Amino acid sequence: MTVPSVSSGIYGDEPALILQAGPYEAWVVPGIGGHVVALRDVTRGLSFLREPLAQASGDLTAYRHDPIPYGIPLLFPPNRIADGTFTAGGVTYRFPINEPELHNRLHGFFARSPWQVAAKGLDGAEAFLSLRHSLREEDEEYGWFPHPLTLDLRYRLSDQGLHWTVQVTNDGLRPMPLLVGFHTALRVPPSADASAQACELSMNIGEKWELTGRKLPSGRTVPRDTMDEAIASGHGDPFAHPIDALFSAAPLDGPNVCRLRFPGLGRDLVYETDQKFRAWMLWNRDAESGFFCPEPMTCLVNAPNLGLPWGQTGMQMLAGGTVWSAESRLFTVPIRT
Repeated sequence: MTVPSVSSGIYGDEPALILQAGPYEAWVVPGIGGHVVALRDVTRGLSFLREPLAQASGDLTAYRHDPIPYGIPLLFPPNRIADGTFTAGGVTYRFPINEPELHNRLHGFFARSPWQVAAKGLDGAEAFLSLRHSLREEDEEYGWFPHPLTLDLRYRLSDQGLHWTVQVTNDGLRPMPLLVGFHTALRVPPSADASAQACELSMNIGEKWELTGRKLPSGRTVPRDTMDEAIASGHGDPFAHPIDALFSAAPLDGPNVCRLRFPGLGRDLVYETDQKFRAWMLWNRDAESGFFCPEPMTCLVNAPNLGLPWGQTGMQMLAGGTVWSAESRLFTVPIRT
């Protein structure tokens, strides 16, 4: 077991901060989205996230071009906005199109931004790191989203795993749309000693939403297929076929849960998210790339444009001068027989 610590390092050629506690080690890159790019169990030789440096290039070239399918990027707004525009609270928002083939805005606009270190240190058995990013009138993105706001990410690492809190503060007077998600890229399997084929996936997925050719919800729900039912019952195969699917999160007594069981390692990887995340996006690229993305989102994809009740889509407004926050955890436990 490692004594809790926070130290500076270099990830590729980017300044990084390294949190260590218990068997775990987490690397965070403040300069590119404030992402956790690596979470490892160093005692067991496990790596739980799809790391940029673990890819064929061995450098950050691909990551700088597209940081989304690595680590745990914050998305604001999450996933796709049709035609890059929506109206909410009497204000029309227009974002640059970055998915021209489908004419959508994809994955918001903070995932590449530099974040500032607000605090770091130790708190008992935990190592912690707080990052902050603010949006103000002088910023280019303010023209797309005209609200002064502050985003805070607080990471805590202990022998219980990685715990993080996202906090959104509306620093202005007018209500603003609140659309938050995480594009969590889990490495499957987390070790060469485990078989991806032996992995079992369980998630609290609820209603499945039909996606159009533009990968946007049609506004209709559809029956879940055999793979979906297996995931809901705890016996899913994350690579049975390519998946790019949207679900409402089925209500639970506690947090939302994504659980990956690795019998070859004798451990479960558990991803818990706040019930404030009302939807799950599931993506595995081509089912052959060695990673699986369970993406918690506060709302459905393209929620402001669906024309459905906000209570159904998760769409909400954050009043001026108020704060919203949500918590998540990623950790492992022994398989219980």
